[in-house]
Amino acid sequence: DNVEINDSLYDALDIDFSKLKIQNIIIKNAKNDCLDFSFGEYDINQASLINCGDKGASIGERSKLYLNEGSITKSNIGIASKDDANTNLNNIRIKEVVTCLAAYNKKREFKGSTIKVNNLSCSKFENKKIYDDQSEILISNEY
Repeated sequence: DNVEINDSLYDALDIDFSKLKIQNIIIKNAKNDCLDFSFGEYDINQASLINCGDKGASIGERSKLYLNEGSITKSNIGIASKDDANTNLNNIRIKEVVTCLAAYNKKREFKGSTIKVNNLSCSKFENKKIYDDQSEILISNEY
């Protein structure tokens, strides 16, 4: 139900090949990604990610992520969806990042990815969204 991780030297929570539902995630101070998901389905009710060295959440390799409510503060990229991943977000607040949302193809055996966001707040950033020609980022309702 609950995951709390502080002061990780690498990825704080790295999950592959799984189908999981998690109620609440709190991660502070990861040297790399706060969340890293691959090859699975992940349903998260709430996540608070603070001071992530690279990405707040990295969703890749055909994964599906459903995040109902999230807060990401201080990372390079807020949320990255890559390599056939399908990322669905609701009520997301991202601040103090270089890039809020990124969708792209990284590995040649995959294609691009999709991020769908309902209710996005993104502040103190350089790039709101970046994506390649194989990917898309769809935002409905920004606040």
